[in-house]
Amino acid sequence: MKRTITVMMILFLCFGAFAKPSANDVTVALAAITDSTIASIAGFLNNPPLELPGLSLMFREKESLPYALIFRDSDLGSYLQVFEKTRAKSDETFFASLMRASKGPLNDIALQYLTVHAWEDGHALLNGAAVTSFGKGVTLSSLMGSALMNGGMSPIAVAVDVRVSGRRVSESVSVKGVFLIQSDVQGYFEIKPIELTINGEAPYV
Repeated sequence: MKRTITVMMILFLCFGAFAKPSANDVTVALAAITDSTIASIAGFLNNPPLELPGLSLMFREKESLPYALIFRDSDLGSYLQVFEKTRAKSDETFFASLMRASKGPLNDIALQYLTVHAWEDGHALLNGAAVTSFGKGVTLSSLMGSALMNGGMSPIAVAVDVRVSGRRVSESVSVKGVFLIQSDVQGYFEIKPIELTINGEAPYV
């Protein structure tokens, strides 16, 4: 009897360890990672930079752009509360809107992603790292200038190793791989997956 129970427990643990997340879990996890990355970059471009809960930015010596975003129990729902404070007021003047845009040129885009996906506290908790590559010759000044002029920016390659948990997934989802964040000629942002692996399984893309 004990042997049977032991075998059943081993099988349960094995199947549990390799259980595939649902399609909804994967969709939520990917949205959480891309939204948090966009919000992190938008927050950094504020003057002064916005402090997003559970997020740390890593810089190399003499470089003005972060090379890595570190997430430690970073609650995506809390990002929305931070960006809400930068939202335009109903009686805002044109001059005031220009000043607000200069302080955070990508805030409205971050708000768009965070609100469209209706993130709330506890929906998605992120742990892990995202390594960013802004491209050769791109500096904080040039990135800020591009964002101010057309609301877009040059493609940014992001290599991620992030685990997403929370109330909107039935189980934790680990995502590894690379995707691009880029904007078209009209300034609309696009997310282009290059290669992503979900929970160690074969490439998702």
